[in-house]
This record gives sequence, C-alpha cells and structure tokens, in this order.
Amino acid sequence: MQNLFIYLLKVSVCYAAIYVFYIVLLRRVTHYTGNRFFLLGSSLIAFFIPLFRVDLFVAPKTIAHTSIIKYIPNLTASATRKLIMFNDSSANGVNIFIGLFICGAIICCILFFTQLFSLKKITAKAKLIDETAEIRLYQLDSEIMPFSFGNRIYINKNMHAADELEKIIQHESVHVRQKHTLDVLAMELVCILNWYNPFAWLIKKVVKQNLEFLADDVVIRNGADKKSYQYLLLKTTGYSGLNLASKLNFSSLKKRIYMMNKTRNSNKHLFKFLFVLPVIMLIVFAFRNGNSVSTYSPEQNSNEETFQLSKVTYSVNEAHAKALVEKAQNESLLKAGNPFTVTSMKNERDRLKMLLEKNGYGHITSHTITFLIDSSLTNNSFAVQINIDLQEKALLLKGSDKQTGNLSRNYSIKTLYDLKNVAQAGVTLGQLQAKM
Repeated sequence: MQNLFIYLLKVSVCYAAIYVFYIVLLRRVTHYTGNRFFLLGSSLIAFFIPLFRVDLFVAPKTIAHTSIIKYIPNLTASATRKLIMFNDSSANGVNIFIGLFICGAIICCILFFTQLFSLKKITAKAKLIDETAEIRLYQLDSEIMPFSFGNRIYINKNMHAADELEKIIQHESVHVRQKHTLDVLAMELVCILNWYNPFAWLIKKVVKQNLEFLADDVVIRNGADKKSYQYLLLKTTGYSGLNLASKLNFSSLKKRIYMMNKTRNSNKHLFKFLFVLPVIMLIVFAFRNGNSVSTYSPEQNSNEETFQLSKVTYSVNEAHAKALVEKAQNESLLKAGNPFTVTSMKNERDRLKMLLEKNGYGHITSHTITFLIDSSLTNNSFAVQINIDLQEKALLLKGSDKQTGNLSRNYSIKTLYDLKNVAQAGVTLGQLQAKM
C-alpha cells in the first residue's frame, strides 16, 4: 500500500512539473499544435515516469561519485518513510485510503457518463441537416451555443446570420477534422485517475484552452476578419453544461482574443520544447532508487571497512512472508556484486522487520531475522543467507570442514573487525551465524 501511495505522489509531482513548464515557457507561444502534443503526450507519459528505473542503466558507482546527482532530491519511499507511514497492523488506514481513492474515481466516472448520457439525449432531439465524409451537421431548435463532439457539429441556424454560420461551422470543423475530442476524452481519463491532484484538472483546462486557440488560428489564417470574428465570439458568449463538447464559446474569452492579436512566434521558439528533456531527466533521477545509490557511497561509512558480497539468498519459513520479501527484494540493501558492511546488514534487518510489521506480522525479535555468513570464499568475499524464522525458533547452525578435522564452531558477528580476522586467519568455517 505504501508503494501505491508513493507512486501516486510521484505522478502528482510529474503533473505539477508539466503544468509549471507549460505556464512558464509555452503558454504564450503561438505554436498551438506543438503545445497540443506536449500537453497530451506528457500527461500520458506521466503515468510511466515513476516506473522508470534509472539505476538499472547507470552504474551506481558513477552516481555516487557524481556531485550533481547528490543535490537532486530523492523522492523514494525511504526518503518519505517518516512522513508517510501506514499502520498495517490494523487495516483501518489502508481501507480509508483505498476507499477514498475508489470513491473519488467512481464519482468522476458518474459525472463523465452523465455528460455522455446528456449528449445522447441532445442527439436524439437533433435533426441531421447535412453530412459529408468527415462531418455530420445537426440542427437543434433550442437556445444553445454551437458545439461539436466526435464528428458531429450542433448548431441552431435560426440564432445566427449566414456569414456567422459560415465562421461557426469553419471553427467547429477544425475540432472535428483534427480529432480534438480524443484530447478531451484522454484528459477526462487522466482526471478520473488523478481526481485528487489539482494539477491534473489545471492541465485539463489548458488543454481545452489550447484547442480553442488552435481552432481560432485556423479560422483567422483562412482569411476571416479578426474584428468580426471576435465580435462573433462576444455574441455567442454564454454557458453550456456539456463540458465534454468543444464549444465556440470559452470562459477565458479575453485570452483567446489576446492570442489572436498576438504576433506569431518565429520557429526559433520551437527550441523551448527541448527544455522538457532536462526536466524529464531531473524528475527521473529524483525518482531513482535511493537505496541502490546510497549503498555505493564511500562517504557514508568512511571509518567502516567494507567487504565484497558474492551471493545473497533468503530463507523464509512462511509462504506469505516469503512472497512479501521477494516482491520487495529490489529494495534490498544487500546485493550480489556490491560491497557490504555490518551496518548495511543491520539496516537490511531493520528494513525486513519494518516490511513484516507493516504487513501484519508482530513480535519481530532479534532471533526472527538472522544472517548466515559463509567465510570460506577467497579474496575477502562473502556469501550471506538471510533467514526469517517467524516461529522464532533458536537458530543453531554448525559449520564444518573436512580439512580442519570436522571442527564445528558457532560465531556471533558484532563488528566487521571479526569478519576480517576470520578471513585473514584462513579458517574454513562453512557458515557463520551473525546476530546483531
């Protein structure tokens, strides 16, 4: 459940970055088609950016020694562990979180389908007066503002003069031919899944606004007089309860008129779109796996000696707990091929203890999680087996070696110095039990 919360938090950060980037750099740019694809594309990609694992492609040592990366905030579960904590021993917190999320999404779905049902009722009352391969034109006798949805345009020709109808149909035809309804539906889906995120709703608003800018621009570039067209916008100002449709009227009429009178930007402003690449990289690095990076940082434990981990395995005597450990294994602080210390083993034990306790396992003692260290390997390399005994049975493993006369010994490793002495002494012990 904490992973879901962290994922939703990261998606919210992505939408905040998208909105701020658009407002700061692109809002006044007249390349409306570029803005359209940026807003729609980034809104959909935001679902996948938190899932991208940069640590799988960049060597952790390189990251540890890169000063720039150290100053990028790490928005991982470990960084927010103290701020976000669910008490899974009682299911109340989890149930409230899931319930709120589902209820919000259901309410948004109901509102969405209510809009579709209203559109269906309007279509049932409308009369088809013209049809082409791309567009179907409907007449409505009620007092409505012109609007379009899909390949259908709805007007009341009795409310407008002939020259006005020409501009209205031309404007709505842009929405139909360029399939702006897909953008609107995509943003409805985004808002359903992110109903709690104000930036998702703000992006939905600027997406609709940009589509109106685009349609206005096409009408003006096709030869319509700006002043008469702007008067037409003022004349059709009103309110329509059908939010799904692309309407000739738009609440921010002042912004539309401003953009129509604005001098068109040169193509050099297209380079502004390239600035999104470093923003994406910054977000991806901020979402990196902090555990895997911090494990390699030599400054963390400069006074503590490290040893090479050749192999790490888990032994769990309960099926559900085993599945939990395996699912969260990518967050482990002990990974084959990486250095490790006694401190890293203690931190791994604490991580596993927290994981189990958060999923309903109580009374995790020092005997529940133990580490078996195989010191028989050469080149200062060790293999570690992590044992989780939820029955808390006493763990007594004896190491033997034929070359030492089947000598059996038990060891309690408390410092890394003990590990080093064992390795330097050349004693083949088989397995060492480390209880910390």
